[in-house]
Formats: sequence, structure tokens, C-alpha cells
Amino acid sequence: MSEDIVGTRVEEVCQAWPEHEASSLEVVLRILRAYHFLDRELGRGLLDYGVNPGEFGVLVELRLAGPPYRLTPTQLHNRLLVTSGGVTGRIDKLQRRGLVCRWPDPEDRRSMLVELTESGLEHIEGASHTQYGNMARLTEGLTSEDRECLAGLLRKLLFDIESSAAQ
Repeated sequence: MSEDIVGTRVEEVCQAWPEHEASSLEVVLRILRAYHFLDRELGRGLLDYGVNPGEFGVLVELRLAGPPYRLTPTQLHNRLLVTSGGVTGRIDKLQRRGLVCRWPDPEDRRSMLVELTESGLEHIEGASHTQYGNMARLTEGLTSEDRECLAGLLRKLLFDIESSAAQ
């Protein structure tokens, strides 16, 4: 294993500010450092498909919606937890590449539906196999029990953070 940069940083911070609690700092710094590497590796996995992680998210949500693979921009916004402007930008880029199309919503004349095109469906099938294979590769150093334990702890942490953020 390489040098423990986070452990070193935690020691330095705790020496400079002894009043700070080391374990909280260590958890957050390790999550941030893991995110940095995971984001980079998963981004590389999408290069062959010409989409970035945000665009991949839109394609995934449309695919998960099931046939006819269609959602409103508001539904995408709620599922992706990004601004409505961010969703619109992603949809625009995907539409220019022919991976999604927009249709008037027959249920609501003020709204549009975003739908995967046939090309978009092929794209997301290939990209998802690549991405989920990369996720397995990136976590292969953990046993299945380790992954379950870590997922459970992160679920608990996120629940607490999201509950606090909603207040």
C-alpha cells in the first residue's frame, strides 16, 4: 500500500489544532480522496462513449424509467439532484448528438418529455456495462462483506447528512 496521505494530513491538522476530532476529519478526507479517484476513473470509462458523468446520469435515469424510456425534465431534475438549468444543458448536449429527443407532453401542454432514441439506448447499454464493470474493478480490493459494511455505513452517513440538509 502506498503512503497514507490522509493519515499524515490528519496528524498534521490535529497537531496544529488539537481541539479538532481526528476521526471525523479522517472519515471526511478519506471520502473526498476516494471521490477524487473514483470520479477520475469513472470519467475515463465514459470517454469511449463520448459522454461525461452528468450526461451518463441522464441516460441512466431514462433507461431506468423503462419503455418508452421517457421522463420530464422535472423528473430528471428530482432524480439527479442537480439544478434544472444543469439538466437542461445536459439534455441539449445529448439531443445534439442524437441520443435523446424531446416531445410535447400530451398530459401537460406546458411540459416536454425527454426520451432515449434508439442510438441513446444502444449508447447507455454499452456505457453502463463499462461503468458497472469499472465499479466492480475499483472495489475488488474489498471483500463482499467489506463492501456491504461500507455501503451500510455510507447509507447511514448520507441519511443523517440529507436529513440535516432538508431542515
